[in-house]
Amino acid sequence: MATLEKIRKRSTLLLIVVGAALLAFVIGDFFTSGRTLFGNGTTIAKVGSHKIDIQEFQRRYEEANQQYQQQNAKIDPAALHQRVLYGMIQEQLLNQEIEDLGIQVTDDELSKSMLGSNAHYAMIQFAQQMGFESPQQLYDVAFNPGKYGVPAEQAQQVQALWLRQEQQMEQLLKQQKFQALLAGALVANELDAKSYYDGNASTSHMAYVKKSYMDLPNDKYPVSKEELKAQYNKDKNMYKVDDEIRKVNYIAVNIEPSQADIAEGRTLVDTTVVKLAATKDLDAVNGDSNFGVERRSTTASAITNPQLKSFVTDSTAGAVKMLSFINDEYTIAKLLSKKMAVDSINIDFIAYQGDAAGRDSLLAALNSGVAFDEALKMPGVAGGQADVWNSFASAPDNELKERILNAGTGYFISDSTATDARIVRVNSKKAPVAVYDYATVTYKVYPSDATIAKLNEDLASFMSGITDADSLTVVRALNAGYSLQPAVITANSAALGNVPYSRNAVKWAMDAKKGQVSPIMEDGQNDRLIVVALDEVIKPGYMPLSDDDVLMAVTEKVRNSKKAADLIAQYKGKASDLAGYAQAMQSTVDSTDVTFGQMFIPGVGAMESVLLGQVPVSEKGALVGPIEGTNGVYVYQVYDIDSQSRPYDYKENAARYDQQYGNQAVLQNFFDIMMKKNKVVNNTLQFYND
Repeated sequence: MATLEKIRKRSTLLLIVVGAALLAFVIGDFFTSGRTLFGNGTTIAKVGSHKIDIQEFQRRYEEANQQYQQQNAKIDPAALHQRVLYGMIQEQLLNQEIEDLGIQVTDDELSKSMLGSNAHYAMIQFAQQMGFESPQQLYDVAFNPGKYGVPAEQAQQVQALWLRQEQQMEQLLKQQKFQALLAGALVANELDAKSYYDGNASTSHMAYVKKSYMDLPNDKYPVSKEELKAQYNKDKNMYKVDDEIRKVNYIAVNIEPSQADIAEGRTLVDTTVVKLAATKDLDAVNGDSNFGVERRSTTASAITNPQLKSFVTDSTAGAVKMLSFINDEYTIAKLLSKKMAVDSINIDFIAYQGDAAGRDSLLAALNSGVAFDEALKMPGVAGGQADVWNSFASAPDNELKERILNAGTGYFISDSTATDARIVRVNSKKAPVAVYDYATVTYKVYPSDATIAKLNEDLASFMSGITDADSLTVVRALNAGYSLQPAVITANSAALGNVPYSRNAVKWAMDAKKGQVSPIMEDGQNDRLIVVALDEVIKPGYMPLSDDDVLMAVTEKVRNSKKAADLIAQYKGKASDLAGYAQAMQSTVDSTDVTFGQMFIPGVGAMESVLLGQVPVSEKGALVGPIEGTNGVYVYQVYDIDSQSRPYDYKENAARYDQQYGNQAVLQNFFDIMMKKNKVVNNTLQFYND
């Protein structure tokens, strides 16, 4: 019966634990060692030539969504859609490689992983989530149900889950074999390891003088169209576009209470404070859905809110106070009573599953002197723990609490059913302390219909003068009290910029024509009003030079190169030491350390590839420069070189190489690599519009 009860209690878990949980485990382990339907039929995504069907995707989505709900976690459905779909895309990419390589799992390998003495961790986790001690026990229940009194219908359900787990375990073992093959194929050789050692074997300590390009006025260095085009063509691969990009500007207006709404809420709260003080207990708010009520009994040390703690400890029973107004929510506190009571009790407890005779036999054995650890091994014992401190202040006053508080020195049955029992012994009690019985009452202020209508009217009035994207400007928005924000979206975007629950706005922008302005929309939670203007559509290929961001980057690069040439010609040979160059360049002498393998030079910054390349091979004491850098012109001198104290060791440097450049780096970026090889088409927006 106890086994049957385990299955019955986990009937919901049975439906969701296998797929999403094991899939997350598989993908994670690999890396770290309905709606309106139209277009594309039932294909929500394509990975190369493979299609992902909407029904299978929806099943996976529901599994993941149920897990979030069980954890009381809130997530934007659009973000969860993309997370689940990306997991299925990863799964397909991996499975295709496994199929191409012909990787197989034998029956013996599968059996050992599921039922062997060293069963796979995923199987142990699966069995425990189902409420069993081991995979072997779960298998026995599934395929020998009569032994445990499990009805045939429930046994069939468990068998189906086991068989599904078997399929997933087979896939997991294939993935692990693929991982081992890939890791073994990408191993650093002697040249790789030695190159890595040499690149990181020494650190150059240098002193330098810098003349920043920002010190020179831009208008003295005009840039021609020809120069821009030449630089753009040289750097074109930096601006490659794989998926269509849409650049938008948007206004998002928070739908929040007005000052009038807040004032009205305060009036209600003040009235409620008076009513709570005039009535017993919480009668003034009981049954009123406008208020949230939480009641607790605890010691002062357990209250973390300083305002609440001060109120509770300094007030008399029956006192009521409005404590705070935070995030549109008023909080009221009422002290219901104070008393001296035992708060902390140290106990030993054992959980027993079985009949009454076995339970009584266990109790008798404990009270006759059988050691606690030995008792844990007796038949029917499901678990237990000794020397456990429990807080009783917040426990409800009932018969069980009284029984424990008034217990003697022996073991006793604290509570039981026909097949279960908890056996307890009280070891010690702490002295009584002040225990406070109090309640917090919250009232959330929401925007009224009048407030929402006003927000809509004001935004509509502003937008009435906007005819196209060009006329929706930052200055115009600011003058009207709005903030205009830019965003870059693709068909894979779950939200518009930083606005959650805004996939409907993404959908509008992906369907719009350049220059169009959207009607006023609301996000999926009715928390914001949104207006979107589509400024630019960039097709797969390359970001054009005309794009504002690209044009700015290319212009800066060309102009800085001109500034560098001018500065080098101006300062070259003007001094014989760094102090002289510092004076000539109206700068200061600074110092830093440079190692060839690093990405960032302390004090200088990132993207200074010339310095990273030159400094490690510069002769000690030589004055170098002025040379052109990314952010300025530099003159430097290496004054000391520290060689690595450890001698060259192949294994150590091969491992470091593999981590940064070899198999570990490839494994961490495997899916990004494969997605460049296999075209991925995401049709999510054609199935889910909000």
